[in-house]
Amino acid sequence: MRRLEALEIVDRVFGDHPVVVTLGATSREMASLGQRPSHLYLLDSMGLAPAVGAGLALADQGPIAVVEGDGSLLMGLSVLPTLAYLDPPKLTLIVLDNHQHASAAGMPSQSQRVSIAELCKGAGLKTEVIADAARLEQALERHRDDTAMSVLVVEIEPGNAPDVQLLLEDPVRIAGRFADALAARGEGGGEDSS
Repeated sequence: MRRLEALEIVDRVFGDHPVVVTLGATSREMASLGQRPSHLYLLDSMGLAPAVGAGLALADQGPIAVVEGDGSLLMGLSVLPTLAYLDPPKLTLIVLDNHQHASAAGMPSQSQRVSIAELCKGAGLKTEVIADAARLEQALERHRDDTAMSVLVVEIEPGNAPDVQLLLEDPVRIAGRFADALAARGEGGGEDSS
């Protein structure tokens, strides 16, 4: 499965629920699907998507999807025991594992030799490994409607989608739009606002 295919599924299943997206090609590809106000693209914030998602979940903004890459997660690995300790509700961490830093000339990541899924399980997180689109969609639908925190490690092909434009929007504008979307959910604009 290509990363863009996995992102299309995340976008479709989570719809207007909050989605925090890691930096680089992952943000660019997600934004190429049509920027939603409910998506927070973390430009130049490697390894921080799970922490941001946890904060949102603890603030009762769920269900929350966090899209992270293997390289980025490995840069902020200390988040795994923090997630296990805090157990943020309604949070689904989706780790797209292509065994490389695809945004950095395809340099190999440590996940070529170290299992992301085993690291997550070792931290005490409920973890599932997925390698095909149909299973990903089913798992996302199941976890979106679950109150517990979970991790989906999604095995994807190496590389980036061709001809995807850079995401050059001011991060302050992205954050402002996201904050407005969260406020609208709290005022009755979201499914969980009752």
